[in-house]
Amino acid sequence: MARPHSPQPKPSAGGGSGGGGDPPRRRTAVGGADDGGSLAAAQEKVAEASKYGRPGASGRRAAPRASPVKGPAAKIPLKPPNNRHNVNGIRPQSPPKNKNTIVLPGTDVSGDLADITAGRGTWIEQANQYEVNGRRYMVESTGTVIPVSGPGFVNLSRPEYRVLKQLISSGGDIDAAREALRRDPSISEADWQPALDVFKHHKSYRGEA
Repeated sequence: MARPHSPQPKPSAGGGSGGGGDPPRRRTAVGGADDGGSLAAAQEKVAEASKYGRPGASGRRAAPRASPVKGPAAKIPLKPPNNRHNVNGIRPQSPPKNKNTIVLPGTDVSGDLADITAGRGTWIEQANQYEVNGRRYMVESTGTVIPVSGPGFVNLSRPEYRVLKQLISSGGDIDAAREALRRDPSISEADWQPALDVFKHHKSYRGEA
């Protein structure tokens, strides 16, 4: 008598531990399975990005680097000029010098110092000065800058600076300032006009007498 035929188990569809079948295809992070073209494309993008620098959060290319900082600004932080140089910062005790550079209102000195610190200024070693945005500055050992020349700067002599101080001390009263300096032998009539031209930018200026 013939033995009954036992059915054979079917292979597992998932290719598990007990079944056969083809193993699943390996997937890559980009594109489809084993996408060799995607890998080449990714390498091309990396090479292209290296030409322009790493983009920022907005996707724009990085700004070009400034030149290395030279001179005192490479070693010490720069400080703004003393108030005796600012027309609205001059006080009765502000000392007059042989040469006095006045900074007129609206002159972006802080922007100039930021540009110098960032390497966008020119260090002129022979003159011991920086030039930036058309203006020149010297730097003291403490890091305090001294305005020298350029747009927004006016140079006054010692007598002219004294007249300017008196105009400020008189609260804009030109007649009172003239009376206060009438007997000062160091002041001449020629010293008044340059001082008046600067004083017109002072907050207490009332107009010509």
